[in-house]
Amino acid sequence: MQNFLKRFSVSLLLGANICTTLLLWLCVALTFVSPDVIPRLSLLTLAFPIFLAVEVLFLLFWLLFYARLALVPAVGLLVVGGYILDYCPLRLPADVDAADSALTVISYNVGGMADKEERAELLSFLGTADADIVCLQELPGHFIENHRKWVDSMSYHTLQAGSEAILSRHPFLSDTIRISFPTRTNGSLACLIELDGDSLLVVNNHLESNHLSEEEKSEYAHTITDPHRQTIKSSSRMLMGKLSEAAGYRGVQADSVCAFIGRYVGYPVIACGDFNETPVSYVYQQFDRYLLSAYREAGVGPGFSYTRRSFPVRIDHLFHSPHWTCTSFRTDRTISLSDHYPLIVRLRKKVQ
Repeated sequence: MQNFLKRFSVSLLLGANICTTLLLWLCVALTFVSPDVIPRLSLLTLAFPIFLAVEVLFLLFWLLFYARLALVPAVGLLVVGGYILDYCPLRLPADVDAADSALTVISYNVGGMADKEERAELLSFLGTADADIVCLQELPGHFIENHRKWVDSMSYHTLQAGSEAILSRHPFLSDTIRISFPTRTNGSLACLIELDGDSLLVVNNHLESNHLSEEEKSEYAHTITDPHRQTIKSSSRMLMGKLSEAAGYRGVQADSVCAFIGRYVGYPVIACGDFNETPVSYVYQQFDRYLLSAYREAGVGPGFSYTRRSFPVRIDHLFHSPHWTCTSFRTDRTISLSDHYPLIVRLRKKVQ
């Protein structure tokens, strides 16, 4: 009887491990299908880190008690190894040479900045960072014009369209290029910049937001421990509807922006911003198929860039063309101006 229970327990755990492996693979498979085709199912990719953690626990368990069965989670992890490194690069932090002549780029969703104190905090942060190119999202209208004295003192050329803006120490070669795609309130702004005698395409993105209110975000957190099944069911249905609708928008938007970038083959390109998607998603992987992920090159760990309670995720990204090498990627946690952290990235031009 004891041997039977033992075999049954092992079989049950093995079955659970196989299911976890298949779900992990399904998350990756969904990155090949635009969310506008299967918006609700595409949300499963958000569970990738959960399935990954369970798979690692299975691997450790089998190694300790049934080593031969460790092959199951090991194969499961190896098949999606590249996506694991997209989500959580594994390397030792590198020292940054302060004298490095690399281009410094900042991408930051500033969260609207409702009062003067917040705007002053942003200007102080940008002044200290002293970046060559700054891409801002959710910037108040007319912000640039209202702070023209500061802008001129920093020697920035500026473009602002809606709530997206680009500040550059290098002159613009084009006016604002607005990328057309279906949206409710978001947008992507592009321009050409003159850099060392070459043309650099910069694309600043704020892809579709989920539009969850503070109350809805709190309600989501409460559903985890809510004992009332009906409350959980109604909250989940509401959240699924909003999240899947926004995901559908982002799939089409990513296709539009990548098609635009595809017209600049051969140009140095930097594309960054608030993508509202994690690294294991159709949107991220679409950009990754055109460009290189700066975080994959120089980041360490999960690098959460969105700080809202119950939602620790990395949804702000920077991609670049093969003309560059990323020498440093830092998510700056010294400023809490919005629910996002700014990305500070250093790129060095490759010798052609």
